[in-house]
Amino acid sequence: MKRIYSVFLLFCLPIASLFPQLFRDSLVPEPNQSVVHVGSYDWGACVEKIVINTGRPIAPESVKAEEFEISRILYPKGTNVGMTKGELTITGAFVSTEQGEKADSAEPYITILTDVYPEAENSNPFVSISFSGRFYNYYGYKITNSRLSISISHLKGFVNKEAARFSTAKYTYTVPATDEEKSDPRYEEQTVTLPYAVYIPQKAKKVPLILWFHGMGESGTNIYQVLFGTKANALADERIQSHFKNGAAVLAPQCPTGWLETTEESKLGPRYWAPVDRDAPVNKVKRPLSDFLSRVLGFDDTPKQERIPFAAVSYYTEPIKKLLYTFLAEHPEIDRDRIYVGGYSAGGYMTMNMLIQCPELFAAGFPICEFYLDSKITDSQIKSLAEKPLWFTYALNDESVNPEKNSIATIARLRDAEAKNLHVSEFRSVVDMSGQFLLKRDADKDDDEYGLPYEYEGHASWIYVLNDACKDKDGTLFDWLSHQKR
Repeated sequence: MKRIYSVFLLFCLPIASLFPQLFRDSLVPEPNQSVVHVGSYDWGACVEKIVINTGRPIAPESVKAEEFEISRILYPKGTNVGMTKGELTITGAFVSTEQGEKADSAEPYITILTDVYPEAENSNPFVSISFSGRFYNYYGYKITNSRLSISISHLKGFVNKEAARFSTAKYTYTVPATDEEKSDPRYEEQTVTLPYAVYIPQKAKKVPLILWFHGMGESGTNIYQVLFGTKANALADERIQSHFKNGAAVLAPQCPTGWLETTEESKLGPRYWAPVDRDAPVNKVKRPLSDFLSRVLGFDDTPKQERIPFAAVSYYTEPIKKLLYTFLAEHPEIDRDRIYVGGYSAGGYMTMNMLIQCPELFAAGFPICEFYLDSKITDSQIKSLAEKPLWFTYALNDESVNPEKNSIATIARLRDAEAKNLHVSEFRSVVDMSGQFLLKRDADKDDDEYGLPYEYEGHASWIYVLNDACKDKDGTLFDWLSHQKR
């Protein structure tokens, strides 16, 4: 296995990859082109192999993995001057068919295998959100082999059959202007653009809809980050689809900034991001006095627990609501009485936000490691949520979102409110379920960690959901979900 460490160089490469990224179910590289096959895994996207077309027959015995190098290239928009941002770890190479299957005779195609592991270096084909404005949101690749005189940097495209099941589009929401803004000649119309991915079962009659909200790491402008970021395209896999009689449609929007951006604005203009907790210790002294003044002097006759909590409502509530209405109008095959909402982390916050702000739209919800502070939920909102079928999922060792202040606290209040259709999947930790990935790959048999499954961060409890592993006495989460109706 060859490991090449990251360098930072400039390349002026005539590449064919500067187009909006698309994933196909299959692609064949033309001479001097490559096709990148990307796998969808619990931890996200991972380059599995790259198939190149050398333009001439190559004898199988002449191909040696250790002689290849794969540079990952980052290209600024509007230019083909790329920067090397690391090298992929190569685990194998062989002469192959055009689809990457091993061949016994000379062929122009070579398939290069790359390391597949949660911690594999430079294996993610997507560019970080911090680069999304200035750079293309995916990487190009340069494959070289000096002895065989191979140097290929033209990328024909990407392959992943699961992602190819989804169609993609964009929805633009125009923010309503106030009367004051309308009268201001300097006012500029504000819009919000939401990329989104859609899966519709092939024989769709009347089918339910799963509205899926991604986490913070998948925010941006490349919708494929939503599908790959946590294997969300598994929602269209047979394992989950089989729970629904005619399958289930999936609508997965992408937030350009983050679902946690709220409607509350600071004095300087920018909006606050949730969670913002004004019940923090510094306010424990101030609040009793303001409550006393409110009650005695009549500044605010609204009961304390019914105040709308500060920085609780997502700025994207209305854009998502309008996107959903537009989508439903375009898809009469969707059963309006069976719309389900789910998501994880910041998407779990958005799931709770939509259930609280628009309860009439949804038949059930399944928040995962959700980031909606329980202190932001009023008693009347709890009573409303208690009427909804809900299934919470979280891991106790989640260090990113403290379940004690979010899911656990809210679940306790829902139980006190006598919620009748409340389910909980609580895990101690999050480990690999596939049997393919070990905690310590090179452990000896006498090592205490030998054979133990890879352990993810506790925040990754979505892994159990998307592997259909959440269950209780009433069955699995998705089987339960399929029976919920508004």
